[in-house]
Amino acid sequence: MRHDPLLEEHVAHRNFNLCPHCIHHGEQGLLCRLCESMPMISRSDGKTFHVLLADRPLAYPQERQSDAPDGVSVCFWYSHVATGSTTHAVVVILPGARLDQPVLFRVIDSVADLLARELLHTSHLASLYRFSGNVLRSLAY
Repeated sequence: MRHDPLLEEHVAHRNFNLCPHCIHHGEQGLLCRLCESMPMISRSDGKTFHVLLADRPLAYPQERQSDAPDGVSVCFWYSHVATGSTTHAVVVILPGARLDQPVLFRVIDSVADLLARELLHTSHLASLYRFSGNVLRSLAY
């Protein structure tokens, strides 16, 4: 992923446990996740939104009859002032990724940057994306 000065300028908060966006709006600032034993990957501009990795990465697809997973899926939660205090979920499929891949969390970190960039321009994300070639593409399901 290329260096993006606009993203760094507007998304000043990275990988935090106490959300500046929530605190700014008088809400509880402590972010909770489904799995607390993984690195915190989160982004916020401090005022209008936050996005965070909600759970551990999972093999994709999860069906038992699959011979070998084709990749990894990750779930993010986000909140935006335009949607009130509602928390939304986004699933991102990382084709070709493996759970034992040493750079997996760096890839997930790049996905968080792209989701944050999207939230700078819109208040609602698609529910499902595919990440390939440093690009997020929304998928219909």
